[in-house]
Amino acid sequence: MKLVVAVVQPQQLPAVKRALTAAQVYHMTATNVLGTAPERDEHHVFRGVDQEVDLFQKVRLEIAVNEAFVEPTIDAIIEGCRETGGAGKIFLTELQDVISIKTGERGPRAIG
Repeated sequence: MKLVVAVVQPQQLPAVKRALTAAQVYHMTATNVLGTAPERDEHHVFRGVDQEVDLFQKVRLEIAVNEAFVEPTIDAIIEGCRETGGAGKIFLTELQDVISIKTGERGPRAIG
């Protein structure tokens, strides 16, 4: 079992969701986050004061998958992001255990 974490731009989310659905990956958690983008320097004037903006809106996706779905999940995220011309990062970590609160199932069966 793996946890796929992706940080993408907000406008990429609909395309990524479509690509994940096409890959039969239906469960994920999405969170609005702030992150840096070293290639972008923006200045905004707020109440007459020039301010440098160095944190930008991003979306963090967390997707727990069984081994057979690791590569299809990664490929779908990349496909969705490239469709919208954006960038992002994907992180992959091992999951020690997964427990379904509703059924009490553990391990790969709890992910489904």
